Amino acid sequence: MHADANPIDGERSPKLGDEWRDWDGHATPDAAAPKRLFFALIVGFLVVTVAASFFSWYLVAPRLAEWHAAAPTVLLVLLAILLTALSVALALVALMLLTGWPRSTRASSLARRILAMVERRVFWLGRVLSINKDRLAHAFIRTNNALVRLAPQGIAPQRVLILLPRCLRKEQLDQARTLASTRGVEVAIVAGGEQARQRIREKRPSVVIGVACERDLLSGIRDVRHKLSVLGIANTRPNGPCRDTQIDLTELEGALDLCVRSAASPNLLQQGLRT
Repeated sequence: MHADANPIDGERSPKLGDEWRDWDGHATPDAAAPKRLFFALIVGFLVVTVAASFFSWYLVAPRLAEWHAAAPTVLLVLLAILLTALSVALALVALMLLTGWPRSTRASSLARRILAMVERRVFWLGRVLSINKDRLAHAFIRTNNALVRLAPQGIAPQRVLILLPRCLRKEQLDQARTLASTRGVEVAIVAGGEQARQRIREKRPSVVIGVACERDLLSGIRDVRHKLSVLGIANTRPNGPCRDTQIDLTELEGALDLCVRSAASPNLLQQGLRT
């Protein structure tokens, strides 16, 4: 399904996907945001979770005591163990990002699975706090990218797939194709999430380098993060979504070098919460 936005300057605007149904027809502001934003909301989520858990325990404790005198204590201990385990796991993920260690495929995958457990709840908290969802998505994508970089790459070019949006400016499409062809990496130009998923099913890559808006990248990462690694590169939208978008080609080149080189560049692999 598509939704037509209002015409701009007498021209018919492009058809927009479901992710942009709320677009008001104006150019979207820069959504760039640091990873700190995402982790700040993780801390907020933990505070809310702890408070809600112990408040719920306080409400049910008297009835549990009627059933068995030790029941409230047992429940309290279980809650404390679960919340402590979650807090420690998220703290370890933050430490991995800060130190760039360990460089391990298994550790990278585990860290991304831990984030997947809380990611949707973090976005819920962001909505409650009226934080721009594109900025929060950008912060999450950068966090995901940093964790993907911790996994040693250097894989065969045939196992890498670049997904480019057809709304990218033509000259940048050509430049991106050239960057990919010099490294023997396949490029697919897609019109939306469904075409991207279909191309991934056909190609079955080990790593996907996706170029899109934050909303499409977030949706794509959620769809495939348990099956393969995704490096997301967010576009900029000076004329609004789905129209003459732009990307930092240096970032695309760096992502290609990280995936295809036999030894990835250390400065790409160690990007902590400071950025």
